[in-house]
Amino acid sequence: MVEHPFGTIKRNLGWDHFLVRGIEKVSGENALIMFSYNFKRLLNLIGITLFKKLMIAVKDGKLNDIREEIALYIISFRLYIAKIISNIFMVQFRQNNYLN
Repeated sequence: MVEHPFGTIKRNLGWDHFLVRGIEKVSGENALIMFSYNFKRLLNLIGITLFKKLMIAVKDGKLNDIREEIALYIISFRLYIAKIISNIFMVQFRQNNYLN
């Protein structure tokens, strides 16, 4: 399950090596790579329209207006979201264990 994100990052996003040296710098670059991958997945899962609505609601401070729509959408895709969250925690767990 973990190989797929790394294969996607390497092939589709074009990252095949780190551009910096040192554990702290590599961790920072890796965090940016993982963020971009997860952001791309988020947009693929919820779509641009719902994401735009969410950003407008955040900007205007009216999250309650879109909360129900987001809740219905999350319920329908909770398995996908659970999988993404577990992948995020898996990567963070491995990074923390590597750094310690």
